[in-house]
Amino acid sequence: MNDRIDIDWEQLHQVSEDDPEFELELLTMLAEDVKIHIEDLRQAVIDKDLVKIGHEAHYIKGASANVGITSIAALAKQVETLARDRQLVNINAPIDQMAIDLGYLETYIATRT
Repeated sequence: MNDRIDIDWEQLHQVSEDDPEFELELLTMLAEDVKIHIEDLRQAVIDKDLVKIGHEAHYIKGASANVGITSIAALAKQVETLARDRQLVNINAPIDQMAIDLGYLETYIATRT
């Protein structure tokens, strides 16, 4: 993996029980899922729906952390905090970075399949 996205390999190995094929499956499912939730998150920002922003960010944070994608989890936590603090002015930057990191993850997955 490149250094543009942080992965807690120990967490991923633990969740997958050290099964490389299952790890790839988990990462693929996460990437597909997070892509949808980022789209929903972007729409919630357009709608200025703070509750929805918080829910989407919380979901992304938990799903990403569960399989060790710490960079996306940290960005989602930042978005969740901004929504809680009603700070929509700076909210697009971490969302955009999540999408970029998701692209890195998708590239990694593509090189392994």
